[in-house]
Amino acid sequence: MLSLKNILCCILFFQLHIGNGQTADKIKAAYQTKNAIEKIDFYEKLNLNQKRAYRDFFWQHFPKLASEEQIKSDKKTQIRYKFALAEVYNIKEDELKSIEVLKEIQNDKDYRLSDSENMNVLVGLQKSYLNLNLYSTVFKINSEIAQLRKKGASFPLWSYNIKSNLYARLFLYDKAIPQLKSEIADLLKNPERDSLIVPSAYNDLGFYYAMNNRIDSAYQYYNIALRKAEKALKSTDFETYERLSGVVKGNIAVLKIRQNDYKNAVSLLEEDAAIGIKNNDNNSGTIKSLILLTECNIHLKNYDEAQNNINQIEQLLSKGISPETKVGYYKAKAELLKFQNKKDEAYANYEKAFRLSDSINSVKQRLLLAGNDILYQLEQKDNVIEKQQSDIDTKEKGILYIVAIALVVILMTTLFYLRNSRKKRKEIEQKNNLISAKNETIKESLAEKEMLLKEIHHRVKNNLQIISGILELQNFNITDENAKIILKEGQARIQSIALIHKTLYQSENFSKVPFQNYLTELVQAIQDTYRNAQMKIETVINANDIELSINTAIPLSLIINEIITNCYKHAFIGRNNGTINIHLTKEDTTYKLVIQDNGNGLPDDFNPKKLHSVGFDLIQGLSKQLEGTFDWKTENGTAITITFKDNIQ
Repeated sequence: MLSLKNILCCILFFQLHIGNGQTADKIKAAYQTKNAIEKIDFYEKLNLNQKRAYRDFFWQHFPKLASEEQIKSDKKTQIRYKFALAEVYNIKEDELKSIEVLKEIQNDKDYRLSDSENMNVLVGLQKSYLNLNLYSTVFKINSEIAQLRKKGASFPLWSYNIKSNLYARLFLYDKAIPQLKSEIADLLKNPERDSLIVPSAYNDLGFYYAMNNRIDSAYQYYNIALRKAEKALKSTDFETYERLSGVVKGNIAVLKIRQNDYKNAVSLLEEDAAIGIKNNDNNSGTIKSLILLTECNIHLKNYDEAQNNINQIEQLLSKGISPETKVGYYKAKAELLKFQNKKDEAYANYEKAFRLSDSINSVKQRLLLAGNDILYQLEQKDNVIEKQQSDIDTKEKGILYIVAIALVVILMTTLFYLRNSRKKRKEIEQKNNLISAKNETIKESLAEKEMLLKEIHHRVKNNLQIISGILELQNFNITDENAKIILKEGQARIQSIALIHKTLYQSENFSKVPFQNYLTELVQAIQDTYRNAQMKIETVINANDIELSINTAIPLSLIINEIITNCYKHAFIGRNNGTINIHLTKEDTTYKLVIQDNGNGLPDDFNPKKLHSVGFDLIQGLSKQLEGTFDWKTENGTAITITFKDNIQ
């Protein structure tokens, strides 16, 4: 089946594209009838969601205004136009051009920016650098924005969630949730907020809880979003209410899928997709809902309905969608073809998905390099300014030094103890300020290093998943069932290691793996692989507060993967249900892992040394690597016990 985690990455975190009653034709026609300055006024008066809905139109036509004499002849109008143009590029996700335009505004020596205009420049740069994943630069801009806000500069209302969004991009949902709650509290106090912003914010809060695996809280805030939308929008702007309601219900459907409640997810997704098809201005969002609907119908064995979903997607493909969405379409189609026994066509679609995904990663890397090149050029300019400022500071320090000597002479001759005392206090304050500044620099450096470590683990995980994907493609070309099983087991071992790196980059402590969270996801992955509709297996995990170094976590994860996989494959043959208990505890300086099932048990003459099994050879070899012991017993099932020490070197 399609990986739900991959679908979540593609589907959940999308922007709301909610317009009003005006159609695209009316907006386009109205724009074309106006002169250059009127076109700027017209664009500025559109709400953010209208700008997003018609971003392709404005991206194509708005840059042409740069040559208009009406704009070129007046500096104030020129600055207004550049602000609007930067926003057009940002909404189109052309971040490099957006940064270039905003830097032109910032460095224009013939125009003095007001605090409000300077705030708009910084917020625009903040959004673009955030989309380029240049987080260290975002942190610097955050500091400048904070200084402006202290001076009383107004902050753009729809940029309220920049900080929580930043935490979410770093997968720090434990920090994103309280930050967004604080931002919502500020929104509720702001009389200038529109009717859409608060329900949208609660929808985002539900998403953060969902990504943090707090499902009950996610349901709670999605329902709050629906109630807020009904109260604020249903009677005044039904079209906007309908669209927002569809988006929230689509997110609720994703939670239903995570709970294997495919039947209820179908009705929610059908409503969301129908709204998207009706409004016809967010094809990518509509297709993403149809992809999820295909996934549900495959699980429910409604293959005809799943084929109808694929047909609907293919009718929308010609209208232009993002490459990431197209990857999801290829995978969904491949899964359906596999169940229709069209293996060659399924393989062809898997291969398309793999190649397009690889191309997307290459484009993102080039974009990141281009962003770094821009940063380098900007830093070069900033270095020139800093050098000039340093020369001025040096001269000023020389003057201050001479003055200080003169003051010392005066103080010694006049014996004004009070002045001398004040000077010493001032020097102490300056040193304290210097120490505080250095401490801030150290904090920023630590934050950057944490992000780099997170990125390393993220990339290792991605590379391991690519290897797993290659093995999956290879599996299509192999007819020998034993070879298929060997490849499948190899994929499972690779995924268990990839999951270690995923757990690390989602954790605040990059040197320790929290095993309760890790085991929960590992067991879920094994269940997805070996799920049997006729057999119900319950898994109980107890590893609270156990954290292990990566040197111990990787071999231990492989051991656990082998044991749990064997349980699913062999322990419950001929039975309808079963239980697996996993207990990981610490006893003084050693750790004890016990995995016990209530299945059929091991044969009386069982001896892993004579078994010649790759799995048990791997378990025994890795146990020795951990300087641990391996033991087993059969009593109402099978219990395997491994004791080991944490290798922190």
